[in-house]
Amino acid sequence: MFGLGKIIRKTALVLGAVAVAALARPYIVGVDVSWVLEDESLGAKYYDNGKQQDLFDILQNHGINFIRVRTFVNSCIGYAKNSYSGANSNVCWCDLEHTIALAKRIKAHNMGFFLDFHMSDTWASIGHQDVPASWAGKSNAEMGKLAYNHVKTTMDALMKAGLRPDMVQVGNEINSRVAGVSLSKTADFANIINSGVRAVRETDPSIKIVMQHGQPRPEKGFADWYSKIHANIDYDAICGSTYGTTNNGQDWRDMFGLVVKNKKAVLSCEYTGERTALVNSVFYEFGDLGWGTFVWEPTRYSNKPMFDRDGQKYTANARLRELRDIAKKYNATLPDWVQVGKAVKKYNVKTTVAYGGSIAQSIEGSEIAEGSKVTFTAVPQEGWEFVAWTGDNTGNGKEYTVASLGKDVNLGATFKFVGKDSLKYEAENGVFNKTVLESTHEGFSGKGYANLDNEVGSSLTLSVVAADEGDKDVKIVFANGSTANRPVSVAVNGKVQVESVDFESTGAWESWDSSVVTLRLPAGASAITIASLTKDGGPNIDRIEFVNKNAVIPVNPGDSAVGDSGTTVLQRIPVRSNTLRNGGRNFLVNGRSAGALKNRASRIRVYTK
Repeated sequence: MFGLGKIIRKTALVLGAVAVAALARPYIVGVDVSWVLEDESLGAKYYDNGKQQDLFDILQNHGINFIRVRTFVNSCIGYAKNSYSGANSNVCWCDLEHTIALAKRIKAHNMGFFLDFHMSDTWASIGHQDVPASWAGKSNAEMGKLAYNHVKTTMDALMKAGLRPDMVQVGNEINSRVAGVSLSKTADFANIINSGVRAVRETDPSIKIVMQHGQPRPEKGFADWYSKIHANIDYDAICGSTYGTTNNGQDWRDMFGLVVKNKKAVLSCEYTGERTALVNSVFYEFGDLGWGTFVWEPTRYSNKPMFDRDGQKYTANARLRELRDIAKKYNATLPDWVQVGKAVKKYNVKTTVAYGGSIAQSIEGSEIAEGSKVTFTAVPQEGWEFVAWTGDNTGNGKEYTVASLGKDVNLGATFKFVGKDSLKYEAENGVFNKTVLESTHEGFSGKGYANLDNEVGSSLTLSVVAADEGDKDVKIVFANGSTANRPVSVAVNGKVQVESVDFESTGAWESWDSSVVTLRLPAGASAITIASLTKDGGPNIDRIEFVNKNAVIPVNPGDSAVGDSGTTVLQRIPVRSNTLRNGGRNFLVNGRSAGALKNRASRIRVYTK
């Protein structure tokens, strides 16, 4: 068996009771068994030599050392409704939760972990590359951000759980498209993929990146496809769906030979039991750059699966034993970049900031797996600058990297106020009480917004700084997609200054509006707390901003106020005193009548010369 919690370097593989001495190089004998959780939900039982066993035990005992798993953007509305397994379509199969469940079993069996991002809500294949529903209608730049967020969210969750993937595939069978974007628009195509790749590289640059072609043969345009991939995509290896061949594998030798000439690795990421010997012989011939092969769904796929099926009883057959013999023949061992182990040790990570900024982590969370590469970045707020680190690092560079986490981390950052007033405070830098940070609904700035729970007292507290004592106009940027008004109170340093501010519906959670309150702040640092007043909770809060009173005075009708994009001049009226006489006309502030603003924190200000 492999060692636990350590990197394996050409370690002998145990096949049943036979241990084989390691040869000069590693070789992957892998399978994709993403259907297993669905099948088990239907009652599937797996047998070998008349004995019921866990599927992963059977695979391990037959020399399999690597598992491939597929995942989707929103499987609940896509893959789960059309997975072909027959499992409950109301369960979000192959989502993050199920990916974590499979990853735990992979790690518990000391196998390599290969994660395949389909970059779609449902099956992505040669002729089927649908745009995820939540990405539809977005610009390519926006889609790139969404691709990054999708991959990064998944990677962060896996790393936090100690379940680091060893290989990652961004896009499945991307012959001509990915997420609906055509390869003919090469820059747009590359942006989607490279955005996902960047999320992986930032998580752990030692994770291998794989690109897949669904028909790696000359007549299917592989050479032209590969030239575009090589010129535009960040990758480590090319894999293919090697289901068929026209000339005993010579087409694969020729096509993947183009990749090897560029010193890039090759592998088969999908094949079936009809050609086990041929497929493995071809990829083994490529030497150190021939990483290995993966059988696709060996328990049930094709007319020659590696298990015989009788209802929900799956029994290993001769084709699985043939794969075991291949593992013996090539002495399948894992590459040195694969990390395996039943129990991955985690270390505590604590970061603290008094005022003026925040600390970003390349892997988020307060517990991170041993061996992880973590970069901490000091992020000053507007009007502040970073001074130095405290705790485990005392340097003054904005980035601090732990190359391989091997102990608890206690890190602080200090910032110096250099502005007149620090103007903008993002929700993600606040303290949450019965509140969570989300990024589901678009249109926010920064990393996300605060979603106050649906109960009285849920709150967001933000540390702010004023250069001098006095009244400050503070704009709260919010969204309220419900039909109910969601009032909040606003306190400064624990004392309520505004008893109730209404946050009426904005029509949708993606529609953002703002409301201005006036607060008296002391010079220096203060804590502003926004707390919900009803069981409906508060609105989603993106940020708060200090409004520079000297910059928001508009001049002519139609002009936008400088420094406050939410204010527009409706009409210009001469004013002879501090009393505004409107002659019976109704003035609007942010689309609401002045009368409607009674008892609200918003105020009409009259400026006179």
